[in-house]
Amino acid sequence: MDGFNLKPTPPALATDTQDPLPDGKPHALLDDFDSVGHAPDSGQVCGIARVTPYALILLQYANELSTVDRVRRLVRWSNVCRRPVRWTHVARPFRRLSGIDHVTVFHSPGAQEPNKVRNPKVCYAEVNEGSEKDADPPLPLQRSASDYRCFVLTVPLSMARPSAPEWLDAMKIGRWYRISGNRPDLRLPATRSGTRYLRDGDPAGDPALNPARRPYAVLRRLTGQYVNAPWSGRVGFPAITEAWNGAVLATQYGHSGSLIVFGGGHNNYFGSDIHAFDLATREWKRISDGFVQGTAADYGASAFYPDAEYPDGSPLPPHTYGYVQYDPVGNDYLILKGNCELGPRVKAVAVPHMFNLDRLQWRRGPLHASAILNSGGFTTWDASRRVLWGHSGDDGGGNAFIGYSPDGENANGTCGRWGPLHPSKFPGAANHNAMQIDPMRDIVVVLVYARDALFAINPADPAAPAAALRSSGTRPRIAEYAALDYAPNLDRLIYYSAQDGATVHTIAAPKGSGWSALVAGGWDWARCAGDGLDPIADARAGSPHAGNWRHTFGRFRVASWGLTDVALLIRHVDAPVYAARLN
Repeated sequence: MDGFNLKPTPPALATDTQDPLPDGKPHALLDDFDSVGHAPDSGQVCGIARVTPYALILLQYANELSTVDRVRRLVRWSNVCRRPVRWTHVARPFRRLSGIDHVTVFHSPGAQEPNKVRNPKVCYAEVNEGSEKDADPPLPLQRSASDYRCFVLTVPLSMARPSAPEWLDAMKIGRWYRISGNRPDLRLPATRSGTRYLRDGDPAGDPALNPARRPYAVLRRLTGQYVNAPWSGRVGFPAITEAWNGAVLATQYGHSGSLIVFGGGHNNYFGSDIHAFDLATREWKRISDGFVQGTAADYGASAFYPDAEYPDGSPLPPHTYGYVQYDPVGNDYLILKGNCELGPRVKAVAVPHMFNLDRLQWRRGPLHASAILNSGGFTTWDASRRVLWGHSGDDGGGNAFIGYSPDGENANGTCGRWGPLHPSKFPGAANHNAMQIDPMRDIVVVLVYARDALFAINPADPAAPAAALRSSGTRPRIAEYAALDYAPNLDRLIYYSAQDGATVHTIAAPKGSGWSALVAGGWDWARCAGDGLDPIADARAGSPHAGNWRHTFGRFRVASWGLTDVALLIRHVDAPVYAARLN
Protein backbone atom coordinates (compact mmCIF):
# COMPACT_ATOMS: atom_id res chain seq x y z
CA MET A 1 0.00 0.00 0.00
CA ASP A 2 3.05 2.24 0.16
CA GLY A 3 2.97 3.03 -3.57
CA PHE A 4 5.75 2.71 -6.12
CA ASN A 5 8.25 4.72 -8.08
CA LEU A 6 6.52 6.62 -10.91
CA LYS A 7 9.75 6.97 -12.89
CA PRO A 8 9.85 4.38 -15.73
CA THR A 9 12.13 1.50 -14.71
CA PRO A 10 12.90 -2.08 -15.76
CA PRO A 11 11.22 -4.90 -13.82
CA ALA A 12 12.53 -6.01 -10.46
CA LEU A 13 14.04 -9.27 -11.64
CA ALA A 14 16.29 -10.47 -8.82
CA THR A 15 14.22 -11.41 -5.77
CA ASP A 16 17.17 -12.75 -3.75
CA THR A 17 19.31 -9.63 -3.77
CA GLN A 18 20.54 -10.25 -0.21
CA ASP A 19 22.11 -13.65 -0.94
CA PRO A 20 25.89 -13.37 -0.66
CA LEU A 21 28.32 -13.61 -3.52
CA PRO A 22 31.21 -16.07 -3.08
CA ASP A 23 33.21 -13.33 -1.39
CA GLY A 24 30.39 -12.74 1.10
CA LYS A 25 29.15 -9.49 -0.46
CA PRO A 26 25.52 -8.93 -1.52
CA HIS A 27 24.35 -9.02 -5.07
CA ALA A 28 24.78 -5.85 -7.05
CA LEU A 29 21.44 -4.41 -8.15
CA LEU A 30 20.57 -3.81 -11.79
CA ASP A 31 21.65 -0.19 -11.90
CA ASP A 32 24.89 -0.71 -9.98
CA PHE A 33 27.36 -1.53 -12.75
CA ASP A 34 29.95 0.68 -14.33
CA SER A 35 30.75 0.74 -18.03
CA VAL A 36 33.54 -1.83 -17.89
CA GLY A 37 31.52 -4.53 -16.18
CA HIS A 38 32.56 -4.36 -12.53
CA ALA A 39 30.06 -4.81 -9.75
CA PRO A 40 30.79 -1.91 -7.35
CA ASP A 41 32.92 -2.73 -4.32
CA SER A 42 32.95 -6.44 -5.15
CA GLY A 43 36.28 -6.52 -6.97
CA GLN A 44 34.89 -9.06 -9.44
CA VAL A 45 34.91 -8.57 -13.18
CA CYS A 46 31.62 -9.65 -14.69
CA GLY A 47 33.23 -10.62 -17.97
CA ILE A 48 31.24 -8.07 -19.98
CA ALA A 49 33.18 -5.46 -21.92
CA ARG A 50 30.22 -3.04 -22.06
CA VAL A 51 27.39 -3.56 -19.58
CA THR A 52 23.98 -2.01 -20.18
CA PRO A 53 22.31 -0.37 -17.15
CA TYR A 54 19.98 -3.36 -17.05
CA ALA A 55 22.49 -6.22 -16.97
CA LEU A 56 21.35 -9.05 -14.71
CA ILE A 57 23.82 -10.98 -12.54
CA LEU A 58 22.69 -14.52 -11.68
CA LEU A 59 24.74 -16.72 -9.37
CA GLN A 60 25.60 -20.29 -10.22
CA TYR A 61 23.92 -21.56 -7.05
CA ALA A 62 20.67 -19.63 -7.54
CA ASN A 63 17.45 -21.62 -7.56
CA GLU A 64 17.14 -23.13 -11.04
CA LEU A 65 13.42 -22.48 -11.57
CA SER A 66 13.61 -18.86 -10.44
CA THR A 67 16.74 -18.39 -12.52
CA VAL A 68 14.97 -19.52 -15.67
CA ASP A 69 12.02 -17.26 -14.83
CA ARG A 70 14.34 -14.29 -14.42
CA VAL A 71 16.02 -14.94 -17.77
CA ARG A 72 12.61 -15.17 -19.45
CA ARG A 73 11.51 -11.94 -17.80
CA LEU A 74 14.66 -10.09 -18.83
CA VAL A 75 14.34 -11.21 -22.45
CA ARG A 76 10.70 -10.20 -22.50
CA TRP A 77 11.41 -6.83 -20.89
CA SER A 78 14.05 -6.24 -23.55
CA ASN A 79 11.46 -7.05 -26.21
CA VAL A 80 8.88 -4.66 -24.76
CA CYS A 81 11.26 -1.76 -24.18
CA ARG A 82 13.49 -2.48 -27.21
CA ARG A 83 16.69 -2.57 -25.16
CA PRO A 84 19.65 -4.94 -25.75
CA VAL A 85 20.29 -7.49 -23.03
CA ARG A 86 23.41 -9.04 -21.55
CA TRP A 87 23.76 -11.07 -18.39
CA THR A 88 25.90 -13.58 -16.55
CA HIS A 89 24.42 -16.98 -15.92
CA VAL A 90 25.22 -20.49 -14.79
CA ALA A 91 24.74 -23.10 -17.46
CA ARG A 92 22.42 -25.84 -16.23
CA PRO A 93 19.09 -23.97 -15.94
CA PHE A 94 19.32 -23.06 -19.64
CA ARG A 95 18.65 -26.69 -20.50
CA ARG A 96 14.98 -25.99 -19.74
CA LEU A 97 14.76 -22.57 -21.38
CA SER A 98 13.14 -22.79 -24.80
CA GLY A 99 13.31 -20.14 -27.51
CA ILE A 100 17.05 -19.50 -27.25
CA ASP A 101 18.75 -20.53 -30.50
CA HIS A 102 21.64 -18.10 -30.65
CA VAL A 103 23.88 -17.01 -27.80
CA THR A 104 27.12 -15.13 -27.56
CA VAL A 105 29.69 -16.48 -25.12
CA PHE A 106 32.31 -14.28 -23.45
CA HIS A 107 34.97 -16.69 -22.26
CA SER A 108 37.39 -14.36 -20.49
CA PRO A 109 36.94 -11.36 -18.21
CA GLY A 110 36.75 -8.12 -20.15
CA ALA A 111 36.65 -9.85 -23.53
CA GLN A 112 36.36 -7.33 -26.36
CA GLU A 113 35.39 -9.72 -29.18
CA PRO A 114 32.94 -12.40 -28.10
CA ASN A 115 32.89 -15.83 -29.69
CA LYS A 116 29.55 -16.40 -31.47
CA VAL A 117 28.23 -19.90 -31.27
CA ARG A 118 25.01 -21.20 -32.88
CA ASN A 119 23.35 -23.95 -30.90
CA PRO A 120 19.69 -24.79 -30.37
CA LYS A 121 20.35 -25.16 -26.66
CA VAL A 122 23.31 -23.22 -25.29
CA CYS A 123 27.09 -23.17 -25.27
CA TYR A 124 28.86 -22.82 -21.95
CA ALA A 125 32.12 -21.10 -21.11
CA GLU A 126 34.14 -21.39 -17.93
CA VAL A 127 35.55 -17.95 -17.27
CA ASN A 128 38.30 -19.02 -14.91
CA GLU A 129 39.66 -21.58 -17.39
CA GLY A 130 39.16 -19.59 -20.60
CA SER A 131 37.67 -22.61 -22.38
CA GLU A 132 34.29 -23.30 -23.85
CA LYS A 133 32.37 -26.53 -24.31
CA ASP A 134 28.92 -27.71 -25.19
CA ALA A 135 28.35 -29.60 -21.97
CA ASP A 136 27.35 -29.04 -18.38
CA PRO A 137 30.08 -27.60 -16.13
CA PRO A 138 31.63 -29.95 -13.59
CA LEU A 139 29.51 -30.57 -10.51
CA PRO A 140 29.39 -29.84 -7.70
CA LEU A 141 30.29 -26.21 -8.28
CA GLN A 142 32.20 -24.75 -5.37
CA ARG A 143 31.22 -21.36 -4.01
CA SER A 144 34.68 -20.11 -3.21
CA ALA A 145 35.86 -17.03 -5.04
CA SER A 146 38.72 -18.91 -6.70
CA ASP A 147 36.43 -21.49 -8.26
CA TYR A 148 33.56 -19.14 -9.08
CA ARG A 149 32.52 -19.69 -12.70
CA CYS A 150 30.75 -16.86 -14.46
CA PHE A 151 28.75 -17.48 -17.67
CA VAL A 152 28.09 -14.45 -19.80
CA LEU A 153 25.40 -14.81 -22.46
CA THR A 154 23.93 -12.35 -24.91
CA VAL A 155 20.57 -13.05 -26.56
CA PRO A 156 19.63 -11.11 -29.71
CA LEU A 157 16.74 -8.71 -29.19
CA SER A 158 14.57 -10.29 -31.88
CA MET A 159 14.57 -13.69 -30.22
CA ALA A 160 11.71 -12.98 -27.83
CA ARG A 161 9.43 -11.43 -30.43
CA PRO A 162 6.55 -13.56 -31.73
CA SER A 163 6.85 -14.81 -35.29
CA ALA A 164 4.34 -13.74 -37.91
CA PRO A 165 1.63 -16.29 -38.73
CA GLU A 166 1.65 -17.79 -42.20
CA TRP A 167 -1.63 -16.12 -43.16
CA LEU A 168 -0.30 -12.57 -42.67
CA ASP A 169 1.26 -12.08 -46.11
CA ALA A 170 -1.98 -12.92 -47.92
CA MET A 171 -3.87 -10.04 -46.25
CA LYS A 172 -4.64 -6.77 -48.01
CA ILE A 173 -4.36 -3.57 -46.01
CA GLY A 174 -7.64 -2.23 -44.66
CA ARG A 175 -9.78 -5.37 -45.06
CA TRP A 176 -11.24 -7.73 -42.46
CA TYR A 177 -10.86 -11.51 -42.83
CA ARG A 178 -12.12 -14.59 -41.01
CA ILE A 179 -9.05 -16.49 -39.86
CA SER A 180 -10.72 -19.42 -38.08
CA GLY A 181 -13.85 -21.55 -38.07
CA ASN A 182 -15.26 -23.80 -40.75
CA ARG A 183 -15.03 -21.28 -43.61
CA PRO A 184 -12.06 -18.96 -43.09
CA ASP A 185 -10.89 -16.50 -45.71
CA LEU A 186 -7.45 -16.11 -47.31
CA ARG A 187 -7.80 -19.62 -48.83
CA LEU A 188 -7.09 -21.06 -45.40
CA PRO A 189 -8.34 -24.55 -44.60
CA ALA A 190 -11.04 -24.99 -41.99
CA THR A 191 -9.69 -24.97 -38.47
CA ARG A 192 -9.23 -28.43 -37.03
CA SER A 193 -12.47 -29.91 -35.73
CA GLY A 194 -12.86 -29.51 -31.97
CA THR A 195 -10.80 -26.29 -31.98
CA ARG A 196 -12.72 -24.14 -34.47
CA TYR A 197 -14.70 -22.04 -32.02
CA LEU A 198 -14.41 -20.88 -28.44
CA ARG A 199 -17.47 -22.99 -27.54
CA ASP A 200 -15.47 -26.15 -28.37
CA GLY A 201 -13.62 -25.72 -25.08
CA ASP A 202 -16.72 -25.42 -22.88
CA PRO A 203 -15.83 -27.55 -19.81
CA ALA A 204 -19.49 -28.44 -19.32
CA GLY A 205 -19.27 -30.42 -22.55
CA ASP A 206 -16.42 -32.57 -21.22
CA PRO A 207 -17.87 -35.75 -19.65
CA ALA A 208 -14.79 -36.12 -17.47
CA LEU A 209 -15.40 -32.69 -15.91
CA ASN A 210 -19.20 -32.66 -16.02
CA PRO A 211 -20.45 -36.26 -15.80
CA ALA A 212 -24.15 -36.84 -16.43
CA ARG A 213 -25.38 -38.13 -13.07
CA ARG A 214 -29.18 -37.97 -13.36
CA PRO A 215 -31.29 -39.89 -15.87
CA TYR A 216 -32.47 -36.80 -17.76
CA ALA A 217 -28.86 -35.59 -18.05
CA VAL A 218 -27.75 -38.99 -19.34
CA LEU A 219 -30.54 -38.91 -21.93
CA ARG A 220 -29.64 -35.39 -23.03
CA ARG A 221 -26.02 -36.33 -23.49
CA LEU A 222 -26.90 -39.47 -25.41
CA THR A 223 -29.06 -37.41 -27.78
CA GLY A 224 -26.33 -34.80 -28.30
CA GLN A 225 -28.00 -32.10 -26.20
CA TYR A 226 -26.27 -29.70 -23.82
CA VAL A 227 -25.91 -30.74 -20.16
CA ASN A 228 -25.62 -27.89 -17.69
CA ALA A 229 -22.85 -28.00 -15.11
CA PRO A 230 -22.98 -26.77 -11.50
CA TRP A 231 -20.96 -23.73 -12.63
CA SER A 232 -23.10 -22.93 -15.68
CA GLY A 233 -25.12 -20.14 -14.07
CA ARG A 234 -28.15 -18.58 -15.77
CA VAL A 235 -26.58 -18.02 -19.20
CA GLY A 236 -23.93 -20.72 -19.37
CA PHE A 237 -20.68 -20.73 -21.31
CA PRO A 238 -21.73 -18.09 -23.93
CA ALA A 239 -21.51 -15.52 -21.12
CA ILE A 240 -17.71 -15.73 -21.31
CA THR A 241 -17.98 -13.25 -24.19
CA GLU A 242 -21.54 -11.92 -24.01
CA ALA A 243 -21.67 -10.93 -20.32
CA TRP A 244 -19.62 -7.72 -20.43
CA ASN A 245 -16.27 -9.46 -20.82
CA GLY A 246 -13.00 -8.60 -22.54
CA ALA A 247 -9.83 -10.45 -23.55
CA VAL A 248 -6.07 -9.87 -23.84
CA LEU A 249 -3.38 -10.49 -26.46
CA ALA A 250 -0.60 -12.61 -24.93
CA THR A 251 2.40 -12.09 -27.19
CA GLN A 252 4.57 -14.64 -25.38
CA TYR A 253 2.08 -17.53 -25.44
CA GLY A 254 2.32 -19.48 -28.66
CA HIS A 255 4.52 -19.11 -31.73
CA SER A 256 2.71 -15.95 -32.89
CA GLY A 257 0.93 -15.06 -29.67
CA SER A 258 -2.56 -15.91 -28.42
CA LEU A 259 -5.80 -14.23 -27.45
CA ILE A 260 -6.80 -15.13 -23.88
CA VAL A 261 -10.43 -15.21 -22.69
CA PHE A 262 -11.77 -15.48 -19.11
CA GLY A 263 -14.88 -14.13 -17.42
CA GLY A 264 -18.44 -14.58 -16.24
CA GLY A 265 -20.07 -12.32 -13.71
CA HIS A 266 -23.17 -11.94 -11.59
CA ASN A 267 -25.58 -14.81 -12.24
CA ASN A 268 -24.47 -15.36 -15.82
CA TYR A 269 -21.57 -17.82 -15.53
CA PHE A 270 -19.58 -19.14 -12.58
CA GLY A 271 -16.85 -21.05 -14.41
CA SER A 272 -13.23 -19.96 -13.94
CA ASP A 273 -11.93 -21.73 -17.06
CA ILE A 274 -9.42 -19.94 -19.34
CA HIS A 275 -9.19 -20.24 -23.11
CA ALA A 276 -6.52 -19.33 -25.66
CA PHE A 277 -6.78 -18.75 -29.39
CA ASP A 278 -3.39 -19.55 -30.95
CA LEU A 279 -2.77 -17.08 -33.77
CA ALA A 280 -0.34 -19.40 -35.56
CA THR A 281 -2.43 -22.57 -35.56
CA ARG A 282 -5.77 -20.67 -35.57
CA GLU A 283 -7.06 -23.06 -32.92
CA TRP A 284 -8.92 -22.58 -29.64
CA LYS A 285 -7.78 -24.48 -26.58
CA ARG A 286 -8.95 -24.56 -22.98
CA ILE A 287 -5.73 -24.01 -21.03
CA SER A 288 -7.24 -24.16 -17.55
CA ASP A 289 -10.34 -26.06 -16.44
CA GLY A 290 -10.97 -23.74 -13.53
CA PHE A 291 -12.86 -24.84 -10.43
CA VAL A 292 -14.97 -27.80 -11.58
CA GLN A 293 -14.98 -29.89 -8.40
CA GLY A 294 -17.85 -28.10 -6.66
CA THR A 295 -21.54 -28.83 -6.26
CA ALA A 296 -24.26 -26.29 -7.03
CA ALA A 297 -23.94 -24.90 -3.50
CA ASP A 298 -20.31 -23.93 -4.17
CA TYR A 299 -21.22 -21.44 -6.92
CA GLY A 300 -23.29 -18.29 -7.18
CA ALA A 301 -25.41 -16.68 -4.48
CA SER A 302 -24.46 -17.49 -0.88
CA ALA A 303 -21.19 -19.16 -1.92
CA PHE A 304 -18.87 -16.66 -0.20
CA TYR A 305 -15.10 -16.65 -0.70
CA PRO A 306 -13.35 -13.88 1.29
CA ASP A 307 -10.18 -13.97 -0.83
CA ALA A 308 -12.17 -13.71 -4.08
CA GLU A 309 -10.97 -17.13 -5.24
CA TYR A 310 -12.28 -20.66 -5.38
CA PRO A 311 -10.64 -23.50 -3.40
CA ASP A 312 -8.38 -24.29 -6.38
CA GLY A 313 -6.95 -20.74 -6.33
CA SER A 314 -8.76 -19.49 -9.45
CA PRO A 315 -10.70 -16.23 -9.04
CA LEU A 316 -14.46 -16.06 -9.09
CA PRO A 317 -15.10 -14.83 -12.65
CA PRO A 318 -16.39 -11.25 -12.75
CA HIS A 319 -17.69 -9.26 -15.67
CA THR A 320 -14.19 -8.27 -16.75
CA TYR A 321 -15.19 -5.12 -18.72
CA GLY A 322 -11.89 -3.33 -19.41
CA TYR A 323 -10.24 -4.56 -16.21
CA VAL A 324 -7.95 -7.13 -17.92
CA GLN A 325 -4.49 -6.59 -19.44
CA TYR A 326 -1.33 -8.56 -20.20
CA ASP A 327 2.24 -8.31 -18.91
CA PRO A 328 4.63 -9.74 -21.55
CA VAL A 329 7.59 -9.67 -19.17
CA GLY A 330 5.99 -11.96 -16.62
CA ASN A 331 3.80 -13.64 -19.28
CA ASP A 332 0.86 -12.91 -17.01
CA TYR A 333 -2.83 -12.33 -17.65
CA LEU A 334 -3.81 -9.55 -15.22
CA ILE A 335 -7.24 -8.73 -13.80
CA LEU A 336 -7.55 -5.77 -11.44
CA LYS A 337 -10.86 -6.54 -9.70
CA GLY A 338 -12.41 -9.55 -8.02
CA ASN A 339 -15.62 -10.87 -6.51
CA CYS A 340 -16.05 -12.63 -3.19
CA GLU A 341 -19.56 -13.74 -4.13
CA LEU A 342 -21.39 -14.13 -7.44
CA GLY A 343 -25.12 -14.23 -8.08
CA PRO A 344 -27.73 -11.46 -8.44
CA ARG A 345 -26.24 -9.47 -5.54
CA VAL A 346 -22.61 -9.81 -6.55
CA LYS A 347 -19.99 -8.56 -4.07
CA ALA A 348 -17.01 -6.91 -5.78
CA VAL A 349 -13.68 -6.43 -4.02
CA ALA A 350 -10.38 -4.77 -4.99
CA VAL A 351 -8.37 -8.00 -5.17
CA PRO A 352 -6.24 -8.44 -8.31
CA HIS A 353 -5.23 -11.80 -9.75
CA MET A 354 -2.49 -12.87 -12.17
CA PHE A 355 -2.53 -16.02 -14.30
CA ASN A 356 0.96 -17.07 -15.36
CA LEU A 357 0.94 -18.53 -18.85
CA ASP A 358 4.24 -20.38 -18.35
CA ARG A 359 3.09 -22.34 -15.30
CA LEU A 360 -0.68 -22.06 -15.93
CA GLN A 361 -1.14 -21.02 -12.32
CA TRP A 362 -2.98 -18.17 -10.57
CA ARG A 363 -1.51 -15.74 -8.02
CA ARG A 364 -3.46 -13.29 -5.89
CA GLY A 365 -2.68 -9.68 -5.04
CA PRO A 366 -3.49 -7.98 -1.73
CA LEU A 367 -6.88 -6.54 -0.89
CA HIS A 368 -7.24 -2.76 -1.12
CA ALA A 369 -9.65 -1.98 1.68
CA SER A 370 -10.97 1.36 0.44
CA ALA A 371 -10.88 1.17 -3.37
CA ILE A 372 -14.25 0.32 -4.94
CA LEU A 373 -13.58 -1.34 -8.29
CA ASN A 374 -17.09 -2.20 -9.35
CA SER A 375 -18.87 -2.54 -12.68
CA GLY A 376 -17.83 -0.72 -15.84
CA GLY A 377 -14.14 -0.04 -15.14
CA PHE A 378 -11.15 0.11 -17.49
CA THR A 379 -7.36 -0.29 -17.34
CA THR A 380 -4.09 0.04 -19.23
CA TRP A 381 -0.75 -1.72 -18.71
CA ASP A 382 2.20 0.65 -18.22
CA ALA A 383 5.15 -1.55 -19.21
CA SER A 384 7.87 0.99 -18.37
CA ARG A 385 6.67 1.41 -14.77
CA ARG A 386 5.24 -2.09 -14.50
CA VAL A 387 1.95 -0.69 -13.26
CA LEU A 388 -1.60 -1.68 -14.13
CA TRP A 389 -3.50 1.62 -14.08
CA GLY A 390 -7.19 1.19 -13.38
CA HIS A 391 -10.26 3.41 -13.22
CA SER A 392 -13.50 2.18 -11.68
CA GLY A 393 -16.90 2.62 -13.25
CA ASP A 394 -19.62 4.63 -11.51
CA ASP A 395 -21.84 1.70 -10.56
CA GLY A 396 -21.89 0.53 -6.97
CA GLY A 397 -20.09 3.62 -5.69
CA GLY A 398 -16.98 3.15 -7.80
CA ASN A 399 -14.47 5.67 -6.52
CA ALA A 400 -11.00 4.91 -7.76
CA PHE A 401 -8.19 5.76 -10.08
CA ILE A 402 -5.34 3.60 -8.86
CA GLY A 403 -2.24 1.71 -9.89
CA TYR A 404 -1.20 -1.83 -9.03
CA SER A 405 2.24 -3.38 -9.58
CA PRO A 406 2.31 -7.21 -9.69
CA ASP A 407 6.00 -7.53 -8.76
CA GLY A 408 7.26 -8.91 -5.47
CA GLU A 409 5.88 -11.24 -2.82
CA ASN A 410 4.25 -10.28 0.46
CA ALA A 411 4.44 -11.96 3.84
CA ASN A 412 0.78 -13.03 3.67
CA GLY A 413 1.35 -14.99 0.44
CA THR A 414 -0.04 -12.35 -1.91
CA CYS A 415 1.91 -10.68 -4.72
CA GLY A 416 2.46 -7.07 -5.69
CA ARG A 417 1.46 -3.75 -4.19
CA TRP A 418 -1.03 -0.97 -4.65
CA GLY A 419 -0.22 2.66 -5.33
CA PRO A 420 -2.07 5.60 -3.78
CA LEU A 421 -5.83 5.78 -4.24
CA HIS A 422 -7.04 8.79 -6.23
CA PRO A 423 -10.69 9.78 -6.59
CA SER A 424 -12.62 9.17 -9.80
CA LYS A 425 -11.49 11.50 -12.57
CA PHE A 426 -14.81 11.23 -14.41
CA PRO A 427 -17.58 11.16 -11.77
CA GLY A 428 -20.89 10.37 -13.36
CA ALA A 429 -19.20 9.55 -16.69
CA ALA A 430 -16.88 6.67 -15.80
CA ASN A 431 -18.85 3.64 -16.99
CA HIS A 432 -17.71 1.57 -19.98
CA ASN A 433 -14.86 3.77 -21.17
CA ALA A 434 -11.43 2.67 -22.35
CA MET A 435 -7.89 3.94 -21.87
CA GLN A 436 -4.50 3.21 -23.36
CA ILE A 437 -1.00 4.43 -22.60
CA ASP A 438 1.01 5.81 -25.50
CA PRO A 439 4.39 4.26 -24.59
CA MET A 440 6.38 6.58 -26.84
CA ARG A 441 5.00 9.76 -25.22
CA ASP A 442 4.20 8.50 -21.71
CA ILE A 443 0.61 9.70 -21.69
CA VAL A 444 -2.58 7.79 -20.88
CA VAL A 445 -5.40 8.63 -23.31
CA VAL A 446 -8.98 7.96 -22.17
CA LEU A 447 -12.15 7.58 -24.24
CA VAL A 448 -15.07 9.08 -22.28
CA TYR A 449 -18.15 8.16 -24.26
CA ALA A 450 -20.67 10.08 -22.09
CA ARG A 451 -18.81 13.31 -22.94
CA ASP A 452 -17.92 12.24 -26.48
CA ALA A 453 -14.35 13.34 -25.85
CA LEU A 454 -10.75 12.30 -25.29
CA PHE A 455 -8.98 13.01 -22.02
CA ALA A 456 -5.41 12.51 -20.83
CA ILE A 457 -3.96 11.30 -17.53
CA ASN A 458 -0.33 11.91 -16.67
CA PRO A 459 1.14 8.65 -15.28
CA ALA A 460 4.02 10.62 -13.78
CA ASP A 461 1.47 12.69 -11.81
CA PRO A 462 -1.57 10.44 -11.30
CA ALA A 463 -3.07 12.71 -8.66
CA ALA A 464 -3.56 15.55 -11.17
CA PRO A 465 -6.96 16.02 -12.84
CA ALA A 466 -7.54 14.54 -16.27
CA ALA A 467 -6.95 17.01 -19.10
CA ALA A 468 -9.36 17.36 -22.03
CA LEU A 469 -7.78 16.72 -25.43
CA ARG A 470 -8.69 18.38 -28.69
CA SER A 471 -9.60 16.12 -31.60
CA SER A 472 -9.20 16.81 -35.30
CA GLY A 473 -9.78 14.86 -38.50
CA THR A 474 -12.63 12.45 -39.22
CA ARG A 475 -13.68 11.43 -35.73
CA PRO A 476 -16.76 9.27 -35.13
CA ARG A 477 -18.91 9.70 -32.08
CA ILE A 478 -17.13 7.91 -29.22
CA ALA A 479 -19.17 4.84 -28.37
CA GLU A 480 -19.90 2.99 -25.16
CA TYR A 481 -18.04 -0.34 -24.74
CA ALA A 482 -15.39 0.70 -27.33
CA ALA A 483 -11.75 -0.42 -27.40
CA LEU A 484 -8.52 1.57 -27.53
CA ASP A 485 -5.10 0.07 -28.30
CA TYR A 486 -1.68 1.17 -29.58
CA ALA A 487 -0.04 0.14 -32.88
CA PRO A 488 3.76 0.48 -32.52
CA ASN A 489 4.63 0.45 -36.22
CA LEU A 490 2.01 3.02 -37.12
CA ASP A 491 2.82 4.89 -33.90
CA ARG A 492 -0.90 5.56 -33.53
CA LEU A 493 -3.63 4.81 -31.04
CA ILE A 494 -6.27 2.53 -32.58
CA TYR A 495 -9.98 3.08 -31.83
CA TYR A 496 -12.64 0.51 -32.54
CA SER A 497 -16.32 0.15 -31.70
CA ALA A 498 -18.58 -2.70 -32.78
CA GLN A 499 -21.17 -0.03 -33.50
CA ASP A 500 -18.97 1.17 -36.38
CA GLY A 501 -19.07 -2.22 -38.08
CA ALA A 502 -15.92 -2.74 -40.16
CA THR A 503 -14.45 0.73 -39.63
CA VAL A 504 -11.25 1.17 -37.62
CA HIS A 505 -9.78 4.58 -36.78
CA THR A 506 -6.24 5.69 -35.97
CA ILE A 507 -5.47 8.59 -33.62
CA ALA A 508 -2.18 10.42 -34.21
CA ALA A 509 -0.59 12.37 -31.38
CA PRO A 510 0.34 16.02 -31.92
CA LYS A 511 3.93 17.01 -32.51
CA GLY A 512 6.06 17.34 -29.42
CA SER A 513 6.80 15.01 -26.56
CA GLY A 514 6.21 17.08 -23.43
CA TRP A 515 2.97 16.97 -21.46
CA SER A 516 2.09 20.58 -22.29
CA ALA A 517 2.53 20.05 -26.05
CA LEU A 518 0.52 16.83 -26.02
CA VAL A 519 -2.36 18.38 -24.11
CA ALA A 520 -2.43 21.58 -26.16
CA GLY A 521 -2.12 19.98 -29.61
CA GLY A 522 -4.73 18.27 -31.75
CA TRP A 523 -5.14 14.50 -31.77
CA ASP A 524 -5.84 13.65 -35.39
CA TRP A 525 -8.34 10.91 -36.28
CA ALA A 526 -8.31 9.02 -39.59
CA ARG A 527 -10.13 6.03 -41.03
CA CYS A 528 -7.69 3.12 -41.28
CA ALA A 529 -9.68 0.00 -42.20
CA GLY A 530 -13.23 -0.94 -43.06
CA ASP A 531 -13.38 -2.35 -46.57
CA GLY A 532 -14.98 -5.64 -47.50
CA LEU A 533 -16.28 -7.96 -44.79
CA ASP A 534 -18.16 -6.44 -41.82
CA PRO A 535 -17.12 -8.71 -38.91
CA ILE A 536 -19.95 -7.52 -36.66
CA ALA A 537 -22.72 -8.31 -39.14
CA ASP A 538 -21.01 -11.56 -40.16
CA ALA A 539 -20.74 -12.81 -36.58
CA ARG A 540 -24.31 -11.77 -35.69
CA ALA A 541 -25.72 -13.58 -38.71
CA GLY A 542 -24.31 -16.92 -37.58
CA SER A 543 -24.78 -16.76 -33.82
CA PRO A 544 -27.80 -17.03 -31.51
CA HIS A 545 -25.69 -15.47 -28.74
CA ALA A 546 -25.30 -11.95 -30.13
CA GLY A 547 -27.58 -10.09 -27.71
CA ASN A 548 -24.76 -7.83 -26.55
CA TRP A 549 -23.30 -7.30 -30.01
CA ARG A 550 -22.37 -3.66 -29.20
CA HIS A 551 -19.82 -4.83 -26.64
CA THR A 552 -16.17 -4.68 -27.70
CA PHE A 553 -14.03 -4.08 -24.59
CA GLY A 554 -10.63 -5.83 -24.85
CA ARG A 555 -11.82 -8.40 -27.36
CA PHE A 556 -10.31 -6.03 -29.93
CA ARG A 557 -6.50 -6.00 -29.79
CA VAL A 558 -3.59 -5.00 -32.03
CA ALA A 559 -0.81 -7.50 -32.77
CA SER A 560 2.55 -6.47 -34.26
CA TRP A 561 4.73 -8.81 -36.30
CA GLY A 562 7.86 -7.23 -37.72
CA LEU A 563 6.80 -3.95 -39.33
CA THR A 564 3.13 -4.91 -39.61
CA ASP A 565 0.26 -4.07 -37.24
CA VAL A 566 -2.88 -6.23 -37.36
CA ALA A 567 -6.23 -5.71 -35.64
CA LEU A 568 -7.75 -8.82 -34.04
CA LEU A 569 -11.35 -9.27 -32.97
CA ILE A 570 -13.24 -11.89 -30.94
CA ARG A 571 -17.04 -11.73 -31.20
CA HIS A 572 -19.08 -14.70 -29.94
CA VAL A 573 -18.37 -18.23 -28.70
CA ASP A 574 -19.59 -19.68 -31.99
CA ALA A 575 -18.09 -17.09 -34.36
CA PRO A 576 -14.71 -17.03 -36.09
CA VAL A 577 -11.86 -14.79 -35.02
CA TYR A 578 -11.37 -11.82 -37.35
CA ALA A 579 -8.23 -9.94 -38.42
CA ALA A 580 -7.54 -6.74 -40.38
CA ARG A 581 -4.13 -5.60 -41.57
CA LEU A 582 -3.59 -1.95 -40.63
CA ASN A 583 -0.42 -1.17 -42.60
